[in-house]
Amino acid sequence: MKQLSSVPRHERGFTLVEMLVALSIFAVIAAMGVGLLRSSIDTQDAVQGRLKTMGGINRLRAVMANDLAQAVQRPTRSPAGETVPAFIGSATGFAFVHGGAGTLDGSPRPNVERVAYALVGDEWRRATQPMLDGTALGEGDRLVGDVAKVAVRYRDERGNWGESWNAEPGDRLPNAVEVQLVRTGREALTMLFLTAPTLPSPPVTEAPQL
Repeated sequence: MKQLSSVPRHERGFTLVEMLVALSIFAVIAAMGVGLLRSSIDTQDAVQGRLKTMGGINRLRAVMANDLAQAVQRPTRSPAGETVPAFIGSATGFAFVHGGAGTLDGSPRPNVERVAYALVGDEWRRATQPMLDGTALGEGDRLVGDVAKVAVRYRDERGNWGESWNAEPGDRLPNAVEVQLVRTGREALTMLFLTAPTLPSPPVTEAPQL
């Protein structure tokens, strides 16, 4: 049997110490690779979640902006027959009549509808009324969840802001509506919308005297 000292160096195998050192280096490199991959996946998930949230907010803005931009001065009647103003608002929600309403089932119905936005539990919801007169608002659809607080303000024709809106006299509409949603664990979302301009009353002309 050849002595180890007589075996050429290039023909010798790895010693136990060399194997342990190589395995240790490989383990460190593998751990670094796994950590980098985990970090990459977490970043991708965070970006996807952020994009999804932004997409939901953009859809929310679009729906509310479209409704408010088509608000009309059209009062309705409750199921009890009482007159309901064209636009009513409080610090936590509002309801109004808007044009441009469509129908999904092709049934005959007016192109205007009454819609309401309000905080229900911890959800910001949008509800519609099947018919303008004699019916009540439905339960509505969830637009945003995990809402801890809502603050709504209304701007009148003089530029003043208030936390409620009274449509009298003449079923007037607010010039703008500001909605702030305070969501749990997130920054407050503040949105400002313009409403359809209120048409001025035609000037009163005196009849010519004969």
